[in-house]
Amino acid sequence: MCMKSSKLDRIKQRVQSNDVSTITTEFYFLAKELGCLPDLLGREYDLVYEDGKIVKVVQKPMAISSFISLMNELQKDYRNQEKMAKKGKKGRR
Repeated sequence: MCMKSSKLDRIKQRVQSNDVSTITTEFYFLAKELGCLPDLLGREYDLVYEDGKIVKVVQKPMAISSFISLMNELQKDYRNQEKMAKKGKKGRR
């Protein structure tokens, strides 16, 4: 009997299916998978808690080091997509 995996399990498998799995790589692929990469690039968020509940979300500029890390991941992903596209074109002849 085959059990269906939940949407969250499928997303987790796609995010963690990379050869090299670092927190930055997983964060990048999670944001990409959820379609919120443009919303996250360049921004960081601070949460303000009162009595254990979030009462305010403060948007701040992203630290340069974090931004550079995410841009590097974006560049790696772009190169991988180009390679896959070239392989696909070779097979169509």
